[in-house]
Amino acid sequence: MRLIFLLLLLVNFGCLASSCIVTDEMREQFNSKHVEDVAIDTTLRGSNFFVTIKLPESIEGQSSYSVRLVSDSLVEPTFIFPLDLYEEDNQTKAWYEIDAGLVRKHFIMVSLNDYCAPSIFKEVFYQ
Repeated sequence: MRLIFLLLLLVNFGCLASSCIVTDEMREQFNSKHVEDVAIDTTLRGSNFFVTIKLPESIEGQSSYSVRLVSDSLVEPTFIFPLDLYEEDNQTKAWYEIDAGLVRKHFIMVSLNDYCAPSIFKEVFYQ
């Protein structure tokens, strides 16, 4: 029994924890700094809107993104839908198409693959 207790004392039971806190102020500052880096083009083709999202080469040194379509509200969205990324003309892009009759308030959310970085939110204006 003493031998087991001695062995347990010699074993290192260390743990490492990390956390990330992003305040509303940090989120707003990050978004206002980088929102113009994300371009959203809308084109009406027949009765559908074709939307293309163009991303910069990098944002704060990060060049790996995920892009989502958010419907109605950023706080209580009706749905959030991930968009696939592709490369065209040496630029990272995403796209979706929507019937003009289904247009409502939509946002594009661009997240860096750094889990602690805030996301960029930009409203889609269908024209």
